[in-house]
Amino acid sequence: MSQPTASGVWVVGEQKDGQMAAVTLELLTTGRWVADSLKQSLTLVMVGNDLDPMIDTFEEYGPDRIILISGQGANQFIPEVYSESIAAAATKTLPSVMLFPATYDGRDLAARLAAKLGVGLAADCTEVSVDDEGRFVQVRPAFGGNLMAVIHQPVARPQLATLRPHITKPTKAKTRITPVIERASMVGLPAHFDKKVLKTVREVAEESGNLDEAEVVIGVGRGLGNLENLRTINRLAVLLNAAVGGSRGVVDAGWLPHSQQIGLTGRVISPKMYMALGISGAVQHLVGVRTAKEIVAINIDPEAPIFKVATYGIVGDLFSVLPTLIMELESQAEAKATK
Repeated sequence: MSQPTASGVWVVGEQKDGQMAAVTLELLTTGRWVADSLKQSLTLVMVGNDLDPMIDTFEEYGPDRIILISGQGANQFIPEVYSESIAAAATKTLPSVMLFPATYDGRDLAARLAAKLGVGLAADCTEVSVDDEGRFVQVRPAFGGNLMAVIHQPVARPQLATLRPHITKPTKAKTRITPVIERASMVGLPAHFDKKVLKTVREVAEESGNLDEAEVVIGVGRGLGNLENLRTINRLAVLLNAAVGGSRGVVDAGWLPHSQQIGLTGRVISPKMYMALGISGAVQHLVGVRTAKEIVAINIDPEAPIFKVATYGIVGDLFSVLPTLIMELESQAEAKATK
């Protein structure tokens, strides 16, 4: 049986506990642009139960088709089930491009789909585009973020790519399209396969602060001095209801896990406020915080690059400034509690 001709751009969206992930709309925005540039259709694929209330929102971002995959096992992300189900849909009408979010689930799912479909994967892309020759190309950091690799897959289809969250601002389509709605059932696991979810990534992330969802993020750099000083940072984080992340140097030193790294080779975040504490502001780090609404920087070096992008900056010793700030926040918290 001959393989169908590859055509169309597919966006694989994400939902958690029946709530659509914001990155889905970011991907739809990018997917609509890519599909228009390639003169192809745009399909959104969503896995989960009770997804119909989301359809009106999806329609505003211009998909030509929406595939809803539901059934037993759809509510919790089990990668074997999700990848089998999406692969079954993709082999029926082979897309030329498939876009996934570079989240924990999206990275897992995209890698499995690449293996099942026998194609490559451009992971953790910071940009995708269509070049002058009409080719879909992907851009991602390489060699520790020192170079940007431009990737095109000339033969294998579909071309798979994961895109980092917060790279694209969600934008509604200029023309609202009434999409075709298709429904498919989950492809289950073999009866002998036994797997259960012990703890979700969301729960693990919330233990140390969810960088993707926190309105306030505190980023620490080598200026922290040592691991012991994280106690002060964590105290500040509690007062601000903030998540804590760090530069690559902090992660390489083992002071924070890689999941909390901010920057080109880590996470791209978009909080209302980002506090850069003891971070000089290398280009690789600034890429990860460029969409923050406000940046507050504290650094002992007045020439630190972070001050060029900071909304507010304090030149001074981190551990001379923080005790005063913490004392004031605690005083405000006590005043609220006594009212």
